Amino acid sequence: MSTDRSSGQMLHNGCAACAIIDKLDGKIDGKLSNLAHWKLVPEHKRWQATRKAQDKAADKVTSFAGSLNFVYIHAVWFAIWVSLNVGAVGASLKFDKYPFGLLTMLVSLEAIFLSTFVMVSQNRQAARADSRSRADFEANIQSLIWSVHIGQQVGLDIEHVEILCAMAIDESRIEPGAAT
Repeated sequence: MSTDRSSGQMLHNGCAACAIIDKLDGKIDGKLSNLAHWKLVPEHKRWQATRKAQDKAADKVTSFAGSLNFVYIHAVWFAIWVSLNVGAVGASLKFDKYPFGLLTMLVSLEAIFLSTFVMVSQNRQAARADSRSRADFEANIQSLIWSVHIGQQVGLDIEHVEILCAMAIDESRIEPGAAT
């Protein structure tokens, strides 16, 4: 198969399989990948459309909390806090004497909120992975049905192919370097 560069259309060059695939969408236009009739929405776009403002906020907080900027800001903040409260800058600036009870409380509250944001983001990611897995499963089932149907139409021994598939799957599950 080749492409006509001026029109961008695929030329079948006598390939019967390509002609069949071209007809699947109801119009013979030389395109093998015209998916408009399937009304497929990419998974990431579907997922983005379902995000609420609170989900976006949780993701932003989690993303920032997992960055080195977060670490740097906290290192500077702690250094300034401790310096002020041990009298390194001046005794009159002390507002949280050692053992820094106010700092401990603030850091504890921050940890509570950050862990909650992380759990919210993890739950959303798990739901997204489940959705992706479900879509993959449905696509695999559809591909399997098409493959078996096409195999039967061209006269393949389906049982023999299944045996070969099972052997390949079993072989793929063996750890590299493991004794067989």
